Amino acid sequence: MGASASREKFSESITSLIEQDVSPDNAEFWDELWKIPSSAEEVFELISPEAARLLRDQRFDNLATLFTQAIAQLCQIVETPYSIYFDQALNCVRVLTRILPFLLERGDLGNADENVENLCWGTAGDNDDASSFKDSIVGRVVGGADHLTREEEEDAQEPLALLVVHAAMHMLFLPQFTCEFFEENNDPDGRGDMNDDSDSSSNESVDSKEERQKKEADAKKEALDEEKKIEKQIEEQGDSFMRKEAGLRETRYAENGIVLLPKPATIVWAGGIGVKTTKFNDATVRKFDKNRIEVLRLLLAACCDPLFSPSYEYNPLASRWLGVATAADSPNAICLFYSLFNTVMSYDPKHGIGVPYSGAFASDSHARLVTLSAQVLCVLLDCGLSGDPQPVKNDEDEPIVEFEEASKTGFNLFRTIVARIDSRQDLTAIYKGLTKLLWSVHESRNTMLPGSKQGLQCYQEVLVIFWKILEENPIFMNHVLQNCDVSMIVVPVCYLMYTNRQDPSQIGLIHLCTFLLLKLSGERSFGVGLNKIFNTKLPCDIPIFGGGHADLIAITLHKMVVNGSQKLIPLYSCFFTIICNISPYWRSMSLVAAVKLVNLFEVLSSPKFLFSEHKAFNHLALLLEVFNNVIQYQYHGSQHLVYAIIRKKDIFGRLATMSLGRAKSLCEKVYGKKIKAAVKEHNRLLKMKKANEEDDEEDENDSDDTDSDGEEGRSSHFKPTEEWLSEFKEKMPLETIKRLLQHLTPVIDEIINREEGIVDEGEILAVLNNVTMVGLLPVPHAIVIRKYQPNQYTSLWFTAYLWGIIFVGHQSLPIFDGEAIELFQVSTGKEEED
Repeated sequence: MGASASREKFSESITSLIEQDVSPDNAEFWDELWKIPSSAEEVFELISPEAARLLRDQRFDNLATLFTQAIAQLCQIVETPYSIYFDQALNCVRVLTRILPFLLERGDLGNADENVENLCWGTAGDNDDASSFKDSIVGRVVGGADHLTREEEEDAQEPLALLVVHAAMHMLFLPQFTCEFFEENNDPDGRGDMNDDSDSSSNESVDSKEERQKKEADAKKEALDEEKKIEKQIEEQGDSFMRKEAGLRETRYAENGIVLLPKPATIVWAGGIGVKTTKFNDATVRKFDKNRIEVLRLLLAACCDPLFSPSYEYNPLASRWLGVATAADSPNAICLFYSLFNTVMSYDPKHGIGVPYSGAFASDSHARLVTLSAQVLCVLLDCGLSGDPQPVKNDEDEPIVEFEEASKTGFNLFRTIVARIDSRQDLTAIYKGLTKLLWSVHESRNTMLPGSKQGLQCYQEVLVIFWKILEENPIFMNHVLQNCDVSMIVVPVCYLMYTNRQDPSQIGLIHLCTFLLLKLSGERSFGVGLNKIFNTKLPCDIPIFGGGHADLIAITLHKMVVNGSQKLIPLYSCFFTIICNISPYWRSMSLVAAVKLVNLFEVLSSPKFLFSEHKAFNHLALLLEVFNNVIQYQYHGSQHLVYAIIRKKDIFGRLATMSLGRAKSLCEKVYGKKIKAAVKEHNRLLKMKKANEEDDEEDENDSDDTDSDGEEGRSSHFKPTEEWLSEFKEKMPLETIKRLLQHLTPVIDEIINREEGIVDEGEILAVLNNVTMVGLLPVPHAIVIRKYQPNQYTSLWFTAYLWGIIFVGHQSLPIFDGEAIELFQVSTGKEEED
């Protein structure tokens, strides 16, 4: 059958399903439907959103048969994985991927429909309580309290929702479909038997020679084992110290549990963490990329029900689909985690060729697999309860999770694996792998030939993965801050913030980068690590400066405020908190950073900003705290900042002498016309309302309301009061700056007068650097660090942001239709401009 004929035949079949009832017993129709060769693009085009909803709402029996038969086909292929049925399996996968989101629109997180509920979660044994059936299945598999007799097990029917998720996870490791043939290997390191004779067929070997060779081999093996034993002891001591630093207890041992290692390791898609074997061949492994993409799309479609929950109602424990995918009994779940994670980590956007534009000639299927792997991994890490990081091992020294914990409601196997990673080697590999990917974003744009290097497309998903690991694994942050180069994450984060600051569609990315810097800045080691000299050339208009990575952060955040989108205003307090957290450890501030911070202080102290709202001075107080921290703790490396403060001394003087009368005068000068115009408009509307009233008594009542409303209109904008001034004075720590200016201003004036106004700036900086301020400044204040505090609102924001990325990234093959999405608002470009 040709391509056009098969397309026409598939179209006719879908039309028949929409227009008439098709009996489940019509074997000829259904068999032919699954055997029609159709691409994913054709399936998505011919089953339009309108067609899918018509099937669901008007021909539900047809949709139920289609859904049931597709799942049955997949289960059969999992049981008997013959290659002659693979094309038919792909057809089933594509159809399920298309119709599942429309079923979930009417799922328990969306507008619940009884038909959809019974189809997906109904069982022969208990249609009224699908959740209890699911819990009994999970409890039975992972060793919980619920046990079924053999007769009950035979009679029980698993829900179709559980079957489709499990079938997808089986198919991701189907031999010759998504992975190579595999065998259980007792030699996970892939070293082979070191005692094998390389030439067993030689009949000329002398017994003494064989014995000597055997002894030499045994000696080498013994020495190697001893060396490995010593290395393991050293590594265990280091790992134990890291756990202690993170506040974790020593490793506890248990007899039974679920082993958190991939078995067999040979089916994992790529080498990396958790996989010791090195037997991975890119050319051999990548031939399965297209099939993996198809099945991962299906798994993503099956887990998309958060999209249809209003944000104010979303509960990360509510999705039964995600609960099945992340449960302890999910088939191949551990292998899937390491496959997804290592596929992302091992990706090289440069393809290792080094030839300009080489990416244009390479297949993009692997890049799409990497993106989809990152998305599925993020989704699976974004539900359920956090994993317990306390290490538990069995008698064979393998990490496990105990059956009792695994059977708890809300348990997430993927989050538990992330929380339990505690090897220094793995943690370093994770950090280097993620930062390498993020660096490829600006490196691909920093070339003489535009577009000659291929950059990472899924950098937002990689940032989410980095955030998830920081949140889940307490050891990871300590390891990164104490043993890794923190500048490797700062550079790409600042670059992404700087270049996307005015793009309204990238506001979520700016939020994510801000949260990352805020969380990291709460640790002393991060601030100290930022003193590393910045010498990276970024492909943007960032000014050239000679300083460290703290300067890079300050310059970037300054740009966010003075030249960023208006939608970034809610993040201003986070921006200033980040700078404030790192300021006590800022050894040497560059001229550019110093000038920009003082200029920013001037902007924030202007009447237009200072009197814009009641608490507007909080940003000013944070920036003043930055100056105090640098002057008190890092004076001799910050002469540029001291000089910039002296040059703008009048600003600090005006703030120190602020009176209520002057504050009212400035506020009236800036906002007086605006207040008068608002009051005038308010009174005009009230008069129109009064004119339309017919009852005299009502007119009298309205007159009273008019007076009160008029007063409210006059006072709608903030006006300085005694209470405001008192709070302002209390929160403005100006004493250190006043002492600094009191002592240094005469020194600078004397130099200028002596040189008759012609003074080299370097001479002034040298004088400022050599001046001793000991005894002149107030007693150093305690360092205050403001740490990021997670809450349900930020968790909800991350969920909405993650699904927003996924929705936007699947427009070429639109898995999701924006019409029914409730988690976030889907708007067109024209609406955004308006």
